[in-house]
Formats: sequence, structure tokens, C-alpha cells
Amino acid sequence: MKKTRIALVAAIAMVVAACGGGGEPVAGEGSETTAPPATTAPPADAGAETPPADDQPEGGVLTIGLYQEPDNLNPFLAVQTASRLVRELTIEGLLDADPDGNFVPQLAAEVPTVENGGISEDGLTITYRLRDDVTWSDGHPFTSRDVKFTWEAVMNPGNAVNSQSGYDQIESIETPDDQTVVVTFSELYAPALSLFSIPDGILPAHVLEGQSMADAEYNRTPEGTGPFVVTEWRSGDSIVLDRNPNYREAGKPILDRIVFKIIPSREVGIAQIRSNEIDVLWDLIESQIPEFQALEGVDLQVVPSSNVEYLGLNLSADFDPANPHPILSDARVRQALAMAIDRQPIVDELLFGMTEVATSPIGLGWAAPEGLGLPPYDPAGAAALLEEAGWVDSDGDGIREKDGQPLSLEITTPAGSQLRELTEQILQEQFRAVGIDLVINNVPAATLFGNWQENGKLKRGDFDIVMDTWGPDLDPDAFLSTLFSSDQIPTEANGGEGWNFFRLVDPELDAAIAEGRSTLDLNKRKAAYRTVVERILDAGVYIPLYKRSRINAFTSRVQGEAPNPWDEFTWNAKDWSLSG
Repeated sequence: MKKTRIALVAAIAMVVAACGGGGEPVAGEGSETTAPPATTAPPADAGAETPPADDQPEGGVLTIGLYQEPDNLNPFLAVQTASRLVRELTIEGLLDADPDGNFVPQLAAEVPTVENGGISEDGLTITYRLRDDVTWSDGHPFTSRDVKFTWEAVMNPGNAVNSQSGYDQIESIETPDDQTVVVTFSELYAPALSLFSIPDGILPAHVLEGQSMADAEYNRTPEGTGPFVVTEWRSGDSIVLDRNPNYREAGKPILDRIVFKIIPSREVGIAQIRSNEIDVLWDLIESQIPEFQALEGVDLQVVPSSNVEYLGLNLSADFDPANPHPILSDARVRQALAMAIDRQPIVDELLFGMTEVATSPIGLGWAAPEGLGLPPYDPAGAAALLEEAGWVDSDGDGIREKDGQPLSLEITTPAGSQLRELTEQILQEQFRAVGIDLVINNVPAATLFGNWQENGKLKRGDFDIVMDTWGPDLDPDAFLSTLFSSDQIPTEANGGEGWNFFRLVDPELDAAIAEGRSTLDLNKRKAAYRTVVERILDAGVYIPLYKRSRINAFTSRVQGEAPNPWDEFTWNAKDWSLSG
């Protein structure tokens, strides 16, 4: 029977709030001292539809179609979702998230709380008790030394990690024995439980010690503690992961091998899953749901997510915030762009009404604010703002000019997405209606998201407008601080660290982010993040388009997959099997 598995996450904010807001060490509704309940939750694979052991098929090779090739597999250097899909099979953290938004132990033996002694009363010290049955895939024991080394590697300026946010609040890490880690913070850091966990992980000290992470072999063939190990990466072709012979769970993983096949586009992937050349296709779009509902032998997993499709505007002429963008540095132009966009046709015509217009960078969870948004669609108002800013159509060609410069902007997104290309065409028409020339220049994902040394377009400020999808994890702190804090602007001086590629500098926004991480009162944190979102929207550098769902297709012979709105679909791949 054909089926579409749509995971509904009603009341998820209440669930996440009850577990501490998805990241803070202690929190309760309206309380600064109430700790989350002691956690004796099932492992992070709870809810997977795995057949009984006696009926469980064993072995086999499963192939996943991936239309973006990862930049690398190091959780502290990589930025693409495609990377996370692969590395979740091999790299683990101290804690993970279950489908209900609860922290559950992964490499830790339990989730620290005040009740079990894992969190100090003042919230400044967290003690992790580690599992004693874990080894790295090469057989080397996993110990507290690896956790301490991970912190040291993240804080090492020579490693140029994506962000040190949160890790820079740690004052010290002590390792009294192999199974105990004591993390002491210099000041209260509410999202502390998110560190060393999703979407990060633990690095192997015995592999990386004494190396620079920038060119380490680990980035392509990471040593991990997860159910699979990367055995081959053929650029442009495939990434192969085999069963980890030293994985701690008996009989897991069930599959012998998972192959990520690099394909040119979603459309090629659709053809290949129809012909059974691949077993799983990553990242479909909402408009493709009806097509797959009518397709025999293929099941859809549709999971609401916190991700938002958005436009990001560059405030600088290059990578330096001191050099204003000749067009986008004017707030009136940015507001006019937002007012010139009618998002509803994108949702209705391109996505067949399968999602909603987005109003905020935080699309899901306890921190998602209500009642905020950009100015409504108003092309006449947009035209008036452009006139006020000095942009006029003096020669009658339909494009405005100012001081001899045409009002022309370039939009960039990862190449290969038909939906985004069609969205760009709609934006082109809507912008031209108010006198703006929008030039489409799509590039490979690796070019757009490359690091400073690779001359990544976002890092180097080599763009006008980017179209992308991004969203927070359980706790929004890392997402908001990494993307919008002024100290996260990539520059030559900091080696390109950080992902505030908008080049947005806003002291009030910075203060609100800091406030959100410095209290254990969930209501105060919500208020702080509401202020953050207000400042982002007021700045006009982030234009939300629509909410995204995670939509992946599985042939019917794939068994055991289960939805998780807080993780990628490979989160429980150790439980997958193949039938037939």
C-alpha cells in the first residue's frame, strides 16, 4: 500500500520547554531554579519501526542519492546539510535529540540534571558521566580525554572552526578519570547541553592531536564512534560507509554498507529512485509530494522542520563592514526589496500550497516568536521608497538608476535546484515591476559555502543576495549567534571565522543574544529571542520566504526509518534494514 509518513509535532514547544528549552542546563516555565526532570529516556532511536529481531533481514547495501557533495565531514568545519547527513552515521556527540525534542544520552551515560548531580545549583558546572563501552572505529578507547581535546581543538585559533560560540564560555575542563568530564563555565551559559552534542560531536584525540584541522585526512575519512565508518570518498561520484566492526550495540548496524551516490540534481534522483538505482532520495520539495503519493513502491517521509528558505542581503561591498554596499547599505532599498516580494505565488504555484509563508528566522520550537513579520507585499510602496532613496528610471528602460549606476543586483544559490531557479525567476519579475534588475548567477554549493582559504563567496562577501535554507536546532542560541552576531563576521583578520555573511553590526541584537544565553528562566529567554528576531527583521538583511519541511523518499524495501524534526533522516540508520 502506498503511504506518506507525515510527522506532526503538535505541542513540541511544551515538550522542549519541559526538557529545559532544548539546551539550557536548568529551566522551568517561569522559574530560574527549577531543573528539568531526571532523564531516563530511551535511546535516541526510540520509535523506529524496526521488525522483531527474529524477522529482521541482515546485511545488504543501501544507496542514497545526494545532489550536493559535502564540503567536508568535520562537524566544526562543515556547513552543508549534506555533510551532516553523512557524518551522523559515524560521528557522535555526548547527547542527541529524540523526535519529541528531548535530550537523550548518546556517548554520555545520562543527561546531566540537578537531581542526578550532573548540573550544579548555580548552573556553572556540568558533569558528564561517559559510557564505558565505547571505542573509536579503529578500536581505540573513547575516554574523557577526547571531550577535553575537542574543546581545545575548537578554541585553537589555528583551526579556524565555524564558530566557538558557547565553547568560549568554558573556563576549564577536568577529567578526573576516563569516564568523567567536569565542564566549568566562566558565566552562566543557558544552552550548555547543546555543546559537544548536536550538530557538533566529539573529535578523536589520538587521531588529531598535534595536527591542524584545516588539511587533516579526518575531514574526509573521519574516525568515529557511530555505527558506520567512511571507507572511501570518490569526489564527484560517491561516499562509501561500511559497518563499524567496533560499534557498541550487538547486531547493529543491520546494513553492511551505505553508499551516498553524488547525483547532479533532484530530478536525476527522482528518475533513479523510480528505476531502483537508489533506495533513498534526499531533500525533495513540497511541490513533489503529489507526484510521489501516486508512485507505487516509494514512501515519503515528510517532517516539519525549523528551517526557513530565505534571502540574505550583503551590507558590504566586500568582506569588510567598513566598506558599505553601493546599493544594499541603504535601509530604504532593503525594505523596498522585502515589500516588492509576493511570497504567496511561490507557495501556491511552485509548492502547490504544501507549506506556509515564513515570517521569522525561527520557524519551529519553543523560541519561535508569534506576530512578527516583514511589511506586506506593496509594490507601490516599494517604488516610493526607491524614489525617496534617489533611484529613478530616467531613460524609460524600466530599470532605475542613480548617479549613472543601474539598480542591478545579483542573486546566488547552489546550482542544481529547479525550485530555486523558478523562485529566482518569480523574484526577477517582481523586482523588475518596481524597477530593479535581478541577475541570476548560481554556483556549485562548494563555491558558495567554501571557507576563507577557498574563496567561498559568502565568506568573502562576494555576493549581493543569497537564497538558502537554514534554521536552529533545539536551542536557537548557536544558530542566532553564528549567523547574526557582529563578532561572527568573516574577515581577513579572523581568518574567515563565523557566518555573519550579512556583515550586520547591531549592538542591540548582540545584547539580546547574550541575554538569551545568560538566564535560566525560559520566559526571559523567549523574550530575548523575540527581540533578536525583531532586530533581524528591522535590519532588512534577512527576508524569510517560506517554511521548509524535511522531505525524503524511501523505496518500500527500506525498513526502520523514522522521522525526527530535530535531526537529519540518517539519525537512526543503525536500525535500517532492507527487505526483499
